[in-house]
Amino acid sequence: MADTAVDERPALSRAQRSILALENLVGFLIVALSVAYAADLQRRLGVSIYNTQVLVASFSLALVAGFLAMARTTASASLRLGNFACAAAVLGVGGYIAVTYVDTSMEAPYLPGWLIALCAVLFVGLLLNLKRSAGLGIVVVVAIFLAYGLFGHLAPGEFQSREATPAELLVYLTIDPNGIFGTALEVAVVIVVPYLLFGQLLSACGAGDFFNDLAMAGMARFRGGPAKVAVSASALFGSISGSAVGNVVGTGVVTIPMMRRSGFPASYAGAVEAVASTGGQLVPPVMGAAAFIMADYLRVDYADVMLAALPSALLYYLAVFINVDLRAAKRAIPPVDRTEIPRVRATLASGWHFVVPFAVLFYTLFAMHMRPERSAVFSILVLLAGSLVFGYRGKRIRLWQIFGLVGRAGATALDLIIVCAAAGIIIGVLNMTGLAFNLTMHIIAASGNSVFVLAVITALISVVLGMGMPTVGVYILLATLVAPALIEVGIQPMAAHLFVFYFGLMSMVTPPVALASFAAAKIADASAWDTSVEAMKLAWPAYIVPFLFLFAPALILEGGTIQVVWALTSAVIGIFAVTAGLVGYLRVSAGPLLRLSLVVGGILTLMPAGLFANAIWTDVAGLAILAGCFLSQGPLRRTAAPGHPG
Repeated sequence: MADTAVDERPALSRAQRSILALENLVGFLIVALSVAYAADLQRRLGVSIYNTQVLVASFSLALVAGFLAMARTTASASLRLGNFACAAAVLGVGGYIAVTYVDTSMEAPYLPGWLIALCAVLFVGLLLNLKRSAGLGIVVVVAIFLAYGLFGHLAPGEFQSREATPAELLVYLTIDPNGIFGTALEVAVVIVVPYLLFGQLLSACGAGDFFNDLAMAGMARFRGGPAKVAVSASALFGSISGSAVGNVVGTGVVTIPMMRRSGFPASYAGAVEAVASTGGQLVPPVMGAAAFIMADYLRVDYADVMLAALPSALLYYLAVFINVDLRAAKRAIPPVDRTEIPRVRATLASGWHFVVPFAVLFYTLFAMHMRPERSAVFSILVLLAGSLVFGYRGKRIRLWQIFGLVGRAGATALDLIIVCAAAGIIIGVLNMTGLAFNLTMHIIAASGNSVFVLAVITALISVVLGMGMPTVGVYILLATLVAPALIEVGIQPMAAHLFVFYFGLMSMVTPPVALASFAAAKIADASAWDTSVEAMKLAWPAYIVPFLFLFAPALILEGGTIQVVWALTSAVIGIFAVTAGLVGYLRVSAGPLLRLSLVVGGILTLMPAGLFANAIWTDVAGLAILAGCFLSQGPLRRTAAPGHPG
């Protein structure tokens, strides 16, 4: 991806290079403002600044960067001039509102004409940038909610809302903290942007190569090694990138060809990368940025969200590893040639300094209970100190590169800020019209007050709404529209929010709109549909485990130690058994009856003991069936089965 950018730059005209320089400057300002606020620099300087003032400034700069990007990519001189005019307008209006926000917000209830005009500039600027930043899906969703905000008073029955004039709706959504400048944008600007800078610096100083080498050193010597390297590297890289598609592109260009050369089918190789990259958003510390918003919604520490999500993330990756291992055994796919495998000790000796920032991050989060954005700032400083001194495989950050890296982090943050601002429109309409409460009641009514049926409806809604949308936008939408219904019927808030988060995330690999699978299929030169289907087979626990932790919170570390350990152990055994049944291989190739027995025994074992009264007996029955399956294949054999298509 970086190489492509380098190749394209010489083709830019002088005007385009000038605009790109302006974009980098604006990106630098976005990140610098966020990091300075996260570091509490304003308090140290004795300056009093409200959160919303920072949000308005960052949002305005993001719009400016968006218009500059459109000016750079258009061939029409008149359109370029129009984009420059829009950039100047949003910069001037945003700067004015940011400086005078306290006085301006006091005038909002009176709807003065000048304020309506200022709000219109920012609001229209957002709508003009939305499709480019977030895609058509979220544009359609925002348009539907705006239409309801304007015409909801004409809706029949319980869906009727109070009438609001266009001016009221515009000013409310633009100025009120429950609209554009609400929780979603606050978390993005104050918390997530420093982590994006952290990830950008890690990529620039060779951490991506280090993670790939570490995965190669640890996994390549086992059967199916290339696929296991892909899973490990994507999990490590995805934990900081926070983007499923970006993770596929970043690591898949190396791992997918390697898997294909070793003997894995193209669609399967693409599916492994897509599933592993999607799962990276379940792994701390970044978790696709949505976890920060979840912590704010639930009013809990971010560390609590990380801990609750960790067991499910481990089960997710365990299922992929088991599938890859058994598929490799069935097809007799060998390890990577030893001459191509780096040594673990040499890899760690060269890249040990990448471990230190993560140690600082987790220590400040868990031991010192520091706010996540402050932890990110300390980790960035430690990473910079180490990367300026030590390099890895010829990569090292130079002082003169820091400005450009910060600017690129700002370019990455641009889309996130636009998406979160758009989510603020949806949340604002829901708050203003009372639609959220009505939707919650109707979803519950549609389920017939059955928690299981409600969970199925919620899962389907989550996958459908998530199609084609970025993870953060998906989660905000689901947390506002769907999660309250689960909480209303007695599900723990943490479990309810993780449930919708997981299913929204699975839209990345679930057809017909599976962005991560499609990106991987393109690299693998495989059918997008076949890759998506293979990805669903690989990621099957992600469709099942969320249902289990709704009813048995031990899987999100809620409960006694014995309950948690037993729930996780039985889940691991169950996942192994079902995966073996799906692949058709245990110790040797399995026939239809054995495959069915493995799936049935695995499902019984997978059910947590706390799922219902006397559910422990399902574990006992499942374990008995699996013991019979294992013994039926005779003594343990040392040689793998001959390879044949799975």
